[in-house]
Amino acid sequence: MVVFDCDGVLFDSREANIRFYNHVMERFGRPPLRTDQVDYIHMHSARESLEYLLGSGPDLEAAWAYCQNLDFRIFNRYLRKEPGLDALLHYLKPRCRIALATNRTVSTRDLLASFHLDDAFDLVVTAADVARPKPHPESMEKILKAFRTVPHHVLFVGDSQVDALLAQETGVVFAAYKNPSLRAHIHVPSFAALQVILAGSLDAAHVTARRVLP
Repeated sequence: MVVFDCDGVLFDSREANIRFYNHVMERFGRPPLRTDQVDYIHMHSARESLEYLLGSGPDLEAAWAYCQNLDFRIFNRYLRKEPGLDALLHYLKPRCRIALATNRTVSTRDLLASFHLDDAFDLVVTAADVARPKPHPESMEKILKAFRTVPHHVLFVGDSQVDALLAQETGVVFAAYKNPSLRAHIHVPSFAALQVILAGSLDAAHVTARRVLP
């Protein structure tokens, strides 16, 4: 089984995320994001990010309510699908289960539909589907339970420290995508490279740590 993160893995979403949060910050009379704030919002859920940016209190609740009614599709044009993603998903689909574990919330399914990926995943778990988002293990535990599988049969593809911590907490095999600084079982610079690795280690049912690790 292969599980993907969304932002930074399926999509280069940095510009879209910056534009979204700058839009919210401007709406509530706050300055544009600083570099350290950009790094945080790229990895965490919308609620966590808003609290980080605005603090607790009336502005947080007002911003959260505002975001619930915002059409996120206006920011989708700033997203770029990662090269090789379609080919990799096409390769995986008949061979194993595919899931998504993301700290996005209500925008996730519209985003997948916008890029014609809504049928690519057997299960999508967002921050709205769990009580505690990544790096808490709940999202991955939900996937493991749904498919009645064990951690060493799961390859998780992520790009951030949050993803690395999730893998560490749950015992799944971790592939660090375009981030050589992360502690991981394997590091992959592209989906084409990942497909080559999987071609040598994937059978029709699952990925095992024994077969994936070099």
